[in-house]
Amino acid sequence: MLLDTGDTIAALATAPGPGAIAVVRASGPDAVAAALKVFSPRPGERIAHRHVTLGSLTDPRDGIAFDEALLTFFRGPSSYTRQDLVEISCHGGSAAAGTCLAALLRAGCRMAEPGEFTLRAFLSGRIDLARAEAVADMVAAPNDLSLKSARAQLGGSLSESVWAIREQLIGLRAQLEAEIDFAEDDVPPMPRDQIGAVLESAQAQVAAALKGSETGQLLRTGVRITLVGAPNAGKSSTMNLLLGRDRAIVTEEAGTTRDILEESLSVDGLTVVLSDTAGIRSGAGRIESEGIVRTERALGEADLALHLVDGSRPLAEADYLTADLIARVGLPAIVLLNKSDLGTVVGDVELERIGIARQVPFSALRGDGVDRLQEELSDLLETGGLRANDLPQTTNRRHIRGLRQAETELSGSERALRDGLPADFICIGLAGAISELGQITGEDATEDLLSAIFTKFCIGK
Repeated sequence: MLLDTGDTIAALATAPGPGAIAVVRASGPDAVAAALKVFSPRPGERIAHRHVTLGSLTDPRDGIAFDEALLTFFRGPSSYTRQDLVEISCHGGSAAAGTCLAALLRAGCRMAEPGEFTLRAFLSGRIDLARAEAVADMVAAPNDLSLKSARAQLGGSLSESVWAIREQLIGLRAQLEAEIDFAEDDVPPMPRDQIGAVLESAQAQVAAALKGSETGQLLRTGVRITLVGAPNAGKSSTMNLLLGRDRAIVTEEAGTTRDILEESLSVDGLTVVLSDTAGIRSGAGRIESEGIVRTERALGEADLALHLVDGSRPLAEADYLTADLIARVGLPAIVLLNKSDLGTVVGDVELERIGIARQVPFSALRGDGVDRLQEELSDLLETGGLRANDLPQTTNRRHIRGLRQAETELSGSERALRDGLPADFICIGLAGAISELGQITGEDATEDLLSAIFTKFCIGK
């Protein structure tokens, strides 16, 4: 993956297909020379650092101009890659952008690999690895909260925390290893309570970086909510109400839904994937039984269940079967007491029997209870009140895994200290924690790790 950074690369930086504009970028020592074989500035215009130049694009194969474009030049190291970089803005669509890119490739550029522009930014020291991953997160952000979270990470919120912890541990390790290496020179040992204070501080900082990481994962991937209940409890009507359109078929006939229907919407800034499922009941036919099997599978993949109950009548066997299934999967759940427009007869005693504490009076017909449901969802998913300056520091699964492993390594050092073991044993955990933190920001990143990260980027980023 560690490609030659001394050559000049080019790629389309915007999504392919029709559009108002397309951007083709080139980076490397010959970026300007290659661009000038394709781009001709208007008379009186000149290419200058951080200057936008108007000109025409000419196909070198026939010398005929095929588009009018703008060229922006960034001289290295004051560019994204810290190399000379040009961005040509031409008309959108495959013809103009494709011809421009092809001409740059004929002019001596190499086609960029996925993520290679950002890889060059990382290798040049412009950004660390956590910030590089934040670039991809911004591109893929499914909602406004995840976008703000990625922007904070790109700004260094996580990197600065990890650097501070790592430097603290490197200093402690250096002192302990000096004791080990120069024991014969009567180097005074570091007081045990001082070692303990450093370890405790580092562990607290790691815990702070991990705070809210589960919510952070939801910001990145979205929340999967499965609607379950007895046939005709109102699952499909509820899905249509929450989506604001008719997505699921609604009839008076029980068992209409046989397969899983999935759609996305936004709740309190989070992307939510709703799944409408087959009604659960005993004595179902073969096709309906397969639908119930798929319902159980959908619950196993969900973050939350919405248990639809027809509150206008006493609970039936199917309601208890549904509650048992939710409990067996171990999901948090909210009971929607549907058909509140018909009056609610289900009492607290019955609801206690199905073991779900959160209940919302609801009417899928009139839309009653939607605001209350959103409040319950926000509370249950711990997203209520999230703001740009209060987002979790850590949302990336790789970073979470590294921080948790660093936490484990530090616990090992703490045990060695508590058990009165020599400095060598304390250093084992320190070395492990330093390595784990270094893989987050890139100091200890292997070539395989870089390959795994950057090959997931889009070409041109």
